[in-house]
This record gives sequence, structure tokens and C-alpha cells, in this order.
Amino acid sequence: MLPAIASAAKDVLLTITALVAAYVGLKGLSTWRRQLKGNTEYALAKNVLTCLYELRGAIGVARNPFASYSAEPDLPAEKLESMDARQKEWYAYAQMYEKRWAPVVAAKSKLDVFLFEVEAVWGRGKLAEFTPLNEAVAELNWAIQDHLEDRDPRRGRQALDSEERKKQRAVLFRRGMKTKDEYNENFEQAISKIEAVLKPHVLEHHR
Repeated sequence: MLPAIASAAKDVLLTITALVAAYVGLKGLSTWRRQLKGNTEYALAKNVLTCLYELRGAIGVARNPFASYSAEPDLPAEKLESMDARQKEWYAYAQMYEKRWAPVVAAKSKLDVFLFEVEAVWGRGKLAEFTPLNEAVAELNWAIQDHLEDRDPRRGRQALDSEERKKQRAVLFRRGMKTKDEYNENFEQAISKIEAVLKPHVLEHHR
């Protein structure tokens, strides 16, 4: 009788131990998954925000109203010989903008790579938060292209009215602290909306 009771008690004890071990294991696995998910979201949010701030800095440089460029463009000597002074000046001016725009392209390209990961981790709906930012970058790109075409001596000066030229300059050139800069305000609003979505993932990691 006693051996049977002892054997039954042992079986119950083993069952309880197994159940406890299974519970602890599942609890640990759940915790590990949450930690892994949190680490993934933190790293992704941090990378996207870093690219975002790089892009903001590059946009600021691209919109610098002060133009500094060489008297002659960086072109082969034989090509320079076929140009007059106005053409040389325009090419040098265009190359200045090309150099300014290169960091914008680099930062935007890095950001776009992470947006694939954003979609994979949080779903396609999160990408909608980046639409105003993409539109702002495209708007500045078009403004630069239109500005260069407007100055191109081969095309002749475009007949832009004062209102059209004012709108172009408002996008193209950064304003001072005391002057309303609608483009920059819209750009900063676009960044703020993205920050509101991503910063909680960064802050959560540091609690």
C-alpha cells in the first residue's frame, strides 16, 4: 500500500514539476519575444530618425540662399572653349546645386531602405506617415530644376510673373528667423508627425 502511495505521490510531483517547468519556459519565451520585438522596433525607429535628421540637415544646406561657386564649371577644357561667359556661369551655378543636392539624395536613399523594414515590422499603414515628407522633398527638387531652367541661357529667360517667382523662391530659399518660412514649417510638421510615431519606441527602450 505504502509503495503504491509513494509511487503515486512521485508521479504527481513529477507532473507538477513538469507543468511548472513548462509554464516557466513559456513565460521566459514570451518575455524573450517581447524583448526581441522591443529591440527590433527600437533599432528601426532610431535608424529612421537618424536618417530623418540627416535629411533635414541636407535640405537646410540645399536651401541656403547664399550662392558660392567658382567662375568656371568643372568641365573638360575642350567643352569650356565652346562656351561663352554666360554659359560657363550657368554650368558652375548648376554644379553648385548638384553638389548641394547630393547629400539630400544620399540621406533620402538611406531612409527609403529603412522604409522597407518599417513596412515589414509595422505594416504598410505606417508608410502613410512619410507621405508629407516625400512630397516636401519632391517639391524642393522641382523648385531647383525650375530655377535652373529659368536661368539657363540656352533656353532664354522664362516669363514667370512676380507671383510665380515669389512662390518658387519661397520653396527654394531658406528664410531668416524673423521671416515666415512656410516651406520649412511644413517640412518640420512632416518630421514631427513621424517623430510622434517613432519616438515612443526609442523612449520605451530607455525606461
